[in-house]
Amino acid sequence: MNARPLQSNALLFVGGLLATVAITPFQLHAQVTPSLSIGATAGLAVPVGDLSDFTSSGYSIGVTLGMKQALVPFSLRAEGSFTELPWSDNANNNGAKHRIIGFALDGQYNLGTATPNGGLYFTGGAGTYGSNDVNTFFGDTDRNWNLGINVGLGYYLQLTGFTVNFEGRFVNVFSDTNQRLFPITVGVTF
Repeated sequence: MNARPLQSNALLFVGGLLATVAITPFQLHAQVTPSLSIGATAGLAVPVGDLSDFTSSGYSIGVTLGMKQALVPFSLRAEGSFTELPWSDNANNNGAKHRIIGFALDGQYNLGTATPNGGLYFTGGAGTYGSNDVNTFFGDTDRNWNLGINVGLGYYLQLTGFTVNFEGRFVNVFSDTNQRLFPITVGVTF
């Protein structure tokens, strides 16, 4: 029996074992380190309830900062939003608008296993929302701040270098007159 093939096989085995041991901490670090994302959203805002009595549909824009742990279906997202709803009878109100600025911390839970086509997720959270009525773009800075909650469903589509999100939510701001609205947005995160 020739000892050369056994020695070379043993060397290959030991070399492979050492390479595996050397690479494993880097793989574990990649799985343990959370990834951060930044994004922007824009879309339609539809008022409901008391808010729809004096405003009509408008727009909502926002910025997001997210954190996701690899291999975990739950992630966190902080967001800032700006919503503007025109008064229903703008002809008699000199272009008055109702504005809501929001800052919220939301959780996001992926529903099911993501596919190459993307995945469905549930989102919800709480924050503080400031609202006021204005006649000009910069308007009066006197804002009423109140707590609010939001809950919704979304779908994400991962593309090369960025992710596109389609999301619908229900937002309820607990003020003297509850302000309820449905922002329907499209977002991009990097």
